[in-house]
Parts: sequence; C-alpha cells; structure tokens
Amino acid sequence: MSDWQEAEQRVERAHELYERGRWEEALSELRRAIEINPHNGAWYFNLGLTLDMMDRYDEALSAFQQAVQLDPQDIESLTAAGTDCTRVGKYQNAIDFFERVERIDSSVEACYCNRIAAYSELGDFDRAEEMFYLARQYREKCPLCFYNMGMALFNRGRYDRALWCWQQVLDLESDYPQVHARIADVFWAKGRLPEARIHLIEELRSDPGNLDTLLDLGELLMEMGQDVPAAEKFRQVLDLEPDDCTAHYQLGVLAQKAGDWRLALERYKFVLRQDPQFIGAHLQIALVHHRQKNHAESQYHANCELAQKECDDATLLELGNLFLDMSQYESAQAAMRRLLEQTPNNADARHGLAVAMLMAHRLDEGIEQCKLALKLQPKHSSAMFNLALAYMSKHDFARARYWVQEALDIAPDDAQLRQIQHRLWLEARWHQIREWPRALLRALGWGRNGENRG
Repeated sequence: MSDWQEAEQRVERAHELYERGRWEEALSELRRAIEINPHNGAWYFNLGLTLDMMDRYDEALSAFQQAVQLDPQDIESLTAAGTDCTRVGKYQNAIDFFERVERIDSSVEACYCNRIAAYSELGDFDRAEEMFYLARQYREKCPLCFYNMGMALFNRGRYDRALWCWQQVLDLESDYPQVHARIADVFWAKGRLPEARIHLIEELRSDPGNLDTLLDLGELLMEMGQDVPAAEKFRQVLDLEPDDCTAHYQLGVLAQKAGDWRLALERYKFVLRQDPQFIGAHLQIALVHHRQKNHAESQYHANCELAQKECDDATLLELGNLFLDMSQYESAQAAMRRLLEQTPNNADARHGLAVAMLMAHRLDEGIEQCKLALKLQPKHSSAMFNLALAYMSKHDFARARYWVQEALDIAPDDAQLRQIQHRLWLEARWHQIREWPRALLRALGWGRNGENRG
C-alpha cells in the first residue's frame, strides 16, 4: 500500500471516529495523514473542525488558515477561520476573512451574519446593524443572525429589542443553544429575577452540564437571597470541575456572609493558588481581615488587589470604600481614579474620590468632585451631604445650608441629615457669636493693634 493510500485510509478512519465523538483519535489520524500529504486543504479543514469540537479554537484557527493558504477561494475554510477569529477575540481579522468571502460570492449570508458579532465586539454597532439587514436579504429567517443581533443590542443596553431578537431565535429553533441563557440576561438586567431564573433552568434542561449556566444560576440565586440553593449550584459545578475558581470564590462569599471566616479564607486562598490574578479574591480576604481587625493583613491584601492588572468596576468601588474605612486616603483615591478611567460616568466613583479628598483635607478638590458626581447623578444625596460638611468646614454656612436642604428634599426623613442640619445651625450661631466682638471693634473704628483711629 502506497503512502497516499495510507493517508486516504487514515482520513476515512478519522471521519468515522469524528462521527462517533472520538475526537482525540480522529485528530491523531488526521495529523498522520497530513504528515504524509501536507498539501490537501480539505484535510486541514477537517482538522480544524475536529479541534473546534474540542474547544481548542486557537489551534483550529491555525488549521483553517493553513487550509485557506492552500485554497484561497474556499468559502468554507474562510468562513470557519473568520468564526474562530471571533471566538478568540481577533475581531478585525474575522471581518477581513468574511469580507474575502463577500468578494468571492456576495450572496453568502454567513459573511454578513457573522460580522454582526465582530462589529459589535469592536463597538461599531451601526455596522453591526447594517450587517443584520444585509444578511436578511439572503436569508430572512436565520437563528444565528437574530442571536448575534440580540447580543449587539444587549451590549448597547437595548434590552427590549435584544429580547425580541432572542424570542425570534426560539420561534425558529426552540432548542437553539444558549438562547434561554441570553433571555435570562435581559430579565436579570431589568431586575426581573424570577423570570431570569426560569430561563436559566430551561437552559440547563437542554444542557445540564453547562458550567457557565450553573454559575450564572448560582449567582442569580445569591442575588435573590436564596443562599442554600445557590451553594448547591456551586457544588454541582465542583462535582463537574473540582478546581473551578468561580465556584470556590462564590462559596467563599457565602461562607463569609454566614460568618464562617475560616472557611471563607480557605476558599479564597484556594482560588489564589489556582489563579493568582483572580479578580476580587484579595479584596475578599482583606474584607475578612478588616472585619476581624487584622489591620496589617487587611491592608496588605487590599494593596495586592489594587496592584492587579485587571479589575472590574464593582471590585474597584468596593476596594476604594475599604481603603476609606481603613483611612488609607491616597490608596482610596488611586482605586477611584482607576475606576473612573474605566467608567468615566460612574457617579459613585466620582463621589468616592471626593470623600477621599475631603478626608485628606483637600477641601476645594473634594468639593469639585462632589459637584461632578452631582452632574452625573443629580439626586446623589450623599454627595449633597458631603458638600454641606465641606462648606461647613470652610465656614461657608449659606452654601452648607443650601446643600443640606437639597438633600432633605430628596430624603426628608433621613435622621443623619436632620442631625447635620441642627449641627449646622449651632455652628453658624457659634461662629456668629465669636465674630461679634471683632465686628463691634471694626464698627467703633479700632485698628488691628487696638488703637482708636477716630
């Protein structure tokens, strides 16, 4: 038997193994065939498909690119390469592949449909929507097209339109993967948590072992205050994947909430051993130590969190507030400024920065930041409260009274505001009484040295 015949037989065996779900063996046969004949683009394409089934997208992309090099006009290889570019975050490369498909055959719906996702991830939502309408000229009822458009709309905060798109997907293909999870995202974002829960459970019925859906359901149940069933979901994740960091982290949060500091610390430390860059783990350790008044440990882990390369908005805000509680005002400012770099219109971050400046006796800068927070959120009563305190410190009682009243208009029953209003009245009266002798001396014409100028 010649080498060419052996290669062909290996490809046939690979196809049989692929159909039986034995992908690792199929992969081995394909690679042996390609070693014999490295010039067959179809074999590289099959190699890419097999790697896709194993979620090895970077390797699959390399295989599809090799197939494209051998046959630059092959639409299937170009489309597959573009799809895997999207999966690995190479969105501009994905667009380039799909544009090549369009130049070869502009009637291929997939070249438009798949660009919806790529443009959306690049933030070019107008082009994403344009691709949606172009795709529908060639295939009006494509579930992937509606799914991708739903994602683009969801990323823009247009939840109702995203929901409509995903409902169209269900009408076209009732068991379409992940669409129930996406519908759950809409209801979750709109605060309709019971409806979100229904759709996550529906998603799990069709894909019981999906770790992401199990984690989402656990986090949703936590938000609903259902800690016991939430913990059960995270344990289900650990049954499937014992080292899953997110599940361990959330079980740590639940232990911390229940007051089991030892177990919480064990969970967080396990997470950091597995993934030293895991967002929030150092912060949670810092919070536990802060609660236990272990100040040195709390400060150490808070600074470790601040030093992380990546940090989400919620973690930075909580970290900044922790630094404020620890009277670490420079670190608090650093956390809030970093959050504002990520989300410039975050009123709470702007107010947190203001508090850190005011506590560091940088009154004018703190006042400016409070006012910026109010521009972003005009009814931010905490910013008004702190403006009142700042102006009181400057003995500008008229402005202080103004901001107390503004805050009381929003929260008329706030006891703290009533207390500061009373304190303001006392301090203004005391300041006025202290000023009376000087005012009287000026009225009588006495100079600085007590000499009568009359």
